Amino acid sequence: MKRGPLVWLAVIVPVWLAFALCAYWEPVLRDGWGHVQWHRSFSTTPGNVWQFAHDSFVHNNPRLGQVLTLLVYTPGPWHVIVTPIVELGMFYLLTLHALGRRPSFQRVDDALMFATILAMVGLTAPLVGQMLFYRPFTGNYLFSFTIALAFFVPYRLHADAPAPRRWWWIPIMLVAGFATGLGNEHTGPAFVAVVIAAILGFWKRGERPAPWMIAGLIGALAGGLALYFAPAQSIRYNALATSQSLVERITARSLGESLRIIGGAFTATWLLIPWVALAAPRWRDPLGRTRIWVAVVALGASFAIMLTLLASPKQGGRLDFAPICLGCTVVASVVLPLVQSAVQRAIAWLLAAAGVGFLLVHLIATYAVVGPEFRARFDAIEGAPPHAVVTVQRYSLARSRWFLGEDFGQGADGLRFGIAWSRQLQGVLLDQPAEANLDPGGP
Repeated sequence: MKRGPLVWLAVIVPVWLAFALCAYWEPVLRDGWGHVQWHRSFSTTPGNVWQFAHDSFVHNNPRLGQVLTLLVYTPGPWHVIVTPIVELGMFYLLTLHALGRRPSFQRVDDALMFATILAMVGLTAPLVGQMLFYRPFTGNYLFSFTIALAFFVPYRLHADAPAPRRWWWIPIMLVAGFATGLGNEHTGPAFVAVVIAAILGFWKRGERPAPWMIAGLIGALAGGLALYFAPAQSIRYNALATSQSLVERITARSLGESLRIIGGAFTATWLLIPWVALAAPRWRDPLGRTRIWVAVVALGASFAIMLTLLASPKQGGRLDFAPICLGCTVVASVVLPLVQSAVQRAIAWLLAAAGVGFLLVHLIATYAVVGPEFRARFDAIEGAPPHAVVTVQRYSLARSRWFLGEDFGQGADGLRFGIAWSRQLQGVLLDQPAEANLDPGGP
């Protein structure tokens, strides 16, 4: 084999194996139990899935990712097969956007770009393990972000290599744009702005907006409006989204709180300094107008998403995933073209290998532990006779950026009751650490 495919295999195969193992070990946690119960009650037929999508849009979570989450909970090997492929596809698409063309499996440089983006995201993304292997986060945020990245591919390729597209791209872009807009409330406005910026950029260089470009914009707007005005928005989280106006929600926070929200996704970006330092000797080299323009638009989208979070009733590291992925892609797209000497390229490969290794080691070390612990918990619940009280052991690992943490602890009475009721048990209890069982008055 040529060197390029061998290098690509050396990058992708370990990542795929680690992702597949972690998907296999992933415990069912929190919202995941509801999806497991749905599959206990219903078969995964198109009619049932459509009814679930309708009910979610009207009464629960109107995002497209909610349906995708349900599908990856389908009993069988589907999660282990599909989720790692989608995750690798996300990093492939980020690489495409960094390069401005489809990555070639014949080119070592393209493999380096892929590995570098993966390493940067693994080092800096808040809750990266949770985003990859807690399916309610993966389906609602990572899958939806991947759809958006695929939607932007025609615009990105057109920026570097303008080419006409046939009429059938119009319905494709309408559907892909609608799915992108229906993805997440905090990303929708920024993604619509990216499409507008792309169309304006093409127009400025003398092109008339093509029908497929306009179709994509209309689709993204329609999907975003459908999400914002979905009936479920006035119900979910006890109508939290409608309890305050956008202005009231923004002004209710202090300046410090607002700055923490805006900058929250970027607190770990100092870890990217080695890559920036590697390219520093050649920072005066020209990068090309298109690459700089795309980098500015992507960074603008990243910050726009964080600004949108000021109007969000919910906060959390899961919402920072898309902005940090965009930011890492911009850094990689600017830095790696300046890495040209053999020594610099060797250092770049060492940095990428260290970052990817750090990610995979922590993921495997985490899920190799909590996976068997969940299986013991699940088997105890499923194997208990009717009306029994089942006591399960705590997870030995605490909440971290790799793992969501214990879901049967304090405040989870409703979850444990629902699991017990659905299985005709009298109760599900969480065993306390030995020191918690000591008599306070005793020795």
